[in-house]
Amino acid sequence: MAVKTLVVAFALFLGMCIVTNGKPTETTHAYCKIVWLLGLPCDQVNIAIVTQIKAMGSYKLGPVTPDVIQANHTSAVGQTESVNFTMISMAMGQGCHLDGLSVSAFWYSLLDNGTNYCNLRNVIQGSGLTKAPGFVEFTNEWLCLGIGLSSCK
Repeated sequence: MAVKTLVVAFALFLGMCIVTNGKPTETTHAYCKIVWLLGLPCDQVNIAIVTQIKAMGSYKLGPVTPDVIQANHTSAVGQTESVNFTMISMAMGQGCHLDGLSVSAFWYSLLDNGTNYCNLRNVIQGSGLTKAPGFVEFTNEWLCLGIGLSSCK
């Protein structure tokens, strides 16, 4: 299955290079978008994510508001990704809809082996939110290129 994923990803990348005449565009960056639903108020989710990002040495916390958390991640090989979390309170504050987005800074990192997925997943898992009541994660290979190849540490 990994070979099939690589072939599809390469075909997509090659197609984008042909369409853009080989010039990098925003659509050629590796990225991952994940939606989570949690049975916790968004203010608690915000605190958990900010606390976890501060505890992780490879992340640099950027602007934080009650609804948006921005950060940057630098990998061991010096590659940088922007990591953003957006929170929307669900009905009567009984839960939180959380969007996560990680985007690689370099256009040539389209085949990132799930790095962007791991950027998001490691924060959520490290914060303990994967054990929150009602925790559900939604994503797929189209929203999160390389998720099938990811090996998060």
